[in-house]
Amino acid sequence: MPEVTYSEETLKAQDGTGLFCRVWKGRSVDGEPALKTRATIVIAHGLADHSGRYEHFAEFFARKGYLVYAYDHRGQGKSEGVRGHVSRFSQFYDDLWFVIRGAKGRNPGKKCFLVGHSMGGLIAVGYAARRPRTINGLIVTSPCLALRMRISPAKKGFGTFMSWFFPKLAVDTGIAAEGLSHDLDVVEAYKKDPIRYPKITTKFFVEFDKAMKRVESLAESIVTPCLFMPGGDDPVCSTDATVRFYESIPETTDKKLIVWDGLYHEILNEPEKDEVLRAMAEWIAEREGK
Repeated sequence: MPEVTYSEETLKAQDGTGLFCRVWKGRSVDGEPALKTRATIVIAHGLADHSGRYEHFAEFFARKGYLVYAYDHRGQGKSEGVRGHVSRFSQFYDDLWFVIRGAKGRNPGKKCFLVGHSMGGLIAVGYAARRPRTINGLIVTSPCLALRMRISPAKKGFGTFMSWFFPKLAVDTGIAAEGLSHDLDVVEAYKKDPIRYPKITTKFFVEFDKAMKRVESLAESIVTPCLFMPGGDDPVCSTDATVRFYESIPETTDKKLIVWDGLYHEILNEPEKDEVLRAMAEWIAEREGK
């Protein structure tokens, strides 16, 4: 089995914010055939999440010859920026472009596939609608195109009001760890993760809410080959919203939908994760040579 090399680097965003990046690449061990260099995969993680939680995903694809690039969003994980804050949601699209450009520069001439989970899925879909020519494929797992978890009108009103006067006031995300995976070890690790920041600012809340509404209207702009994979029992993000969005994507687009019945929000961290990874790998491989 090929070995995996791991490295870290920091990219400077347009406004100078340092974006922490992790890079995985496979290499052959002595006596084995040379590992074929394949496409680049860029990962955009979810809310109150970080790139380090995708190590098993990255190593799976690195051993198959892919260059895997994962980064922490501004204000999250090990990246710079006010914790849990963003001034404009469009900053996430700008940051992602810098990361994709850097990743493609490390693997010139190869295709690039963008993978986004949850909020990262929202960012990935919005990005694909804006810069379709910069990627060759889009994969989203449990994308947060709309929330399933309930936010009371009072809490929503409070967040909106406070964003005007205290935009950097931090509040808890309200995400219940038990709804992420049926694997209790994953749940406990999530709760104890020292890198994960569990809060968002009131300004972030408002920008996030507006972004979901904006992206919802962009289905007809999706022309990049895409694979949508929501969890069927996701208690965080709306599976129905994902299916509706998928159905609104033009029939001329190379698209595929897999609803993982019975799985919670983090389908890549469920006991069935190997099956999910295989489905993703098959989809990428089919489009890698086109």
